[in-house]
Amino acid sequence: MVAGEQLPTAKPQIAMTARQQLRQALQRGKLVHAYLLAGGSEAARMELARYLAATLNCQEPREGEPCGRCRSCQQMAGGNHPDFYLFKPQGATLKIDQIRELERQLTFRAFQGGARVAVLDGADTMTEAAANCLLKTLEEPPEGAYLILLAAQPDLLLPTIRSRCQELHLGGEGGVSPAGATYWNRLAGAGLAAMLQEILPELEKEDDLPAVLQAMALACRDQLVWQLTGTATLLLQPGYLLPVPLSPAKAWRCFQLIQAARAAIERNANRHLALEVLMFNLHRELANTIV
Repeated sequence: MVAGEQLPTAKPQIAMTARQQLRQALQRGKLVHAYLLAGGSEAARMELARYLAATLNCQEPREGEPCGRCRSCQQMAGGNHPDFYLFKPQGATLKIDQIRELERQLTFRAFQGGARVAVLDGADTMTEAAANCLLKTLEEPPEGAYLILLAAQPDLLLPTIRSRCQELHLGGEGGVSPAGATYWNRLAGAGLAAMLQEILPELEKEDDLPAVLQAMALACRDQLVWQLTGTATLLLQPGYLLPVPLSPAKAWRCFQLIQAARAAIERNANRHLALEVLMFNLHRELANTIV
């Protein structure tokens, strides 16, 4: 990027709602057996799919959220849950042999007595043969099995596939909320007093605080990517890029701190205390942007 060149103006973003819809469906017992998660970033789609799988199999779910502590949650976090199946494209496409393997896996009973969850990452890359093979499973899903299709370009899917799934769209790329990016920008230039007296009370009143914190983390991610690459096209919200230089090491630590606070709040930690700890930790990192 040439010195002095303006970053591209950010397009209006839509706050994340897909997770809220899934949480409500879980709480009300209204889940369907096939979901299509469309749009957003690949990481955001996968995170949402893993959230649903973790909650379905959690031994102590609370208000539509996994506890994060039980054996099932630990297995999901470790990537070795026996009832979670992930299929990714082989080469450029998802192939019919993979769909047949998915069908075979779903004929077995759940190893741990919960739900069997199969995720098709890159569902929009399915060959025609694979898509036609999948239709039978979508029409007659096995009892206790859930299919989650992830697609950056859902229009590439067969209409018959889309019609058999409940489609949820992630707002913007990565589901980034402008509010979260704005909070991150404000925090970078604020002293500890302003963080505690102004920003913290505003954050605490946010209706969907985990979503706002996730958006803050993604804005922090932009800072890290910019510092490492200097490439504006890789940014999720270029118009909100932090103007103050921040080393990659500090950006990474801030990202981890925000994600830790979000995870704590999703586990029903005291939000005021969690945010207060976050403010102190971020102030420690942001007070000196040189190191």
